[in-house]
Amino acid sequence: MVVMDFELNLSATEFLYFLDCPQKFRLYRILNPLPYKSDFIYSSNRTIAHYKKRGYKGKKYDGIKYHRFFETFHKEYAGFITNQIPPIEIQEDNVMLLYWVIQQEKYFEAKEECYWYPFEKEVRLMTEKQRGKIDCIELCENKNGLRVIDYKPTPDSNDNLSLLFYAKLFNDYRLEDTEEEKFDFEVLEVGCYYYEMGAKKIYDLTEENSLTFERILKNTQGKISNNEFFKNKNSCWNCGFKTICRIEISRR
Repeated sequence: MVVMDFELNLSATEFLYFLDCPQKFRLYRILNPLPYKSDFIYSSNRTIAHYKKRGYKGKKYDGIKYHRFFETFHKEYAGFITNQIPPIEIQEDNVMLLYWVIQQEKYFEAKEECYWYPFEKEVRLMTEKQRGKIDCIELCENKNGLRVIDYKPTPDSNDNLSLLFYAKLFNDYRLEDTEEEKFDFEVLEVGCYYYEMGAKKIYDLTEENSLTFERILKNTQGKISNNEFFKNKNSCWNCGFKTICRIEISRR
């Protein structure tokens, strides 16, 4: 597998795959070639019905459904957010109800509606070395910067790396795309909203953890460039590429 310079562009999924098992990354990239920038950024969102028809089930389908709910929440429910009792469809779903409660509290704390609305939602960005879709960008509490929020069902050991990935993606995008006027602020905070728990954890984006992450990312891209695609057998037990991996290794 010859890796060209432009192919060192990584998504968060690819980055974490390589850290888990470089061979896993290699197989994923073969099956999912790097998209053109215009195709990635301007690709249209599929409907929920589309995912259902394609056979998505369980946690994966629920995640897609809830992400769509979070994406459209402020537009759909701004007119009802001061109501004491939420709409019936929200009452019947615990994840939606937890999100309603948090957003209602935030609305009253914000005092001005413009500070309640997120800065951006589901924004696709692509820089020279990274690409990704950021779930939510909102103003920090002191309104002097932005905060990246990632929606996840429950905490995961890779949460901090994912958040640092998206923070660097956003801040580098601001520097690379100088014509993008709407991103006047840089990301100063990162956090996760764990929707099955109704809990949010926020962290400051420090110079130290930013530089540490940059070194990890640069080191990863260097190994990819050098074709260092060894197999990490400790990750085989829960890998979805096991069958393909065995076939690939047998062909060498």
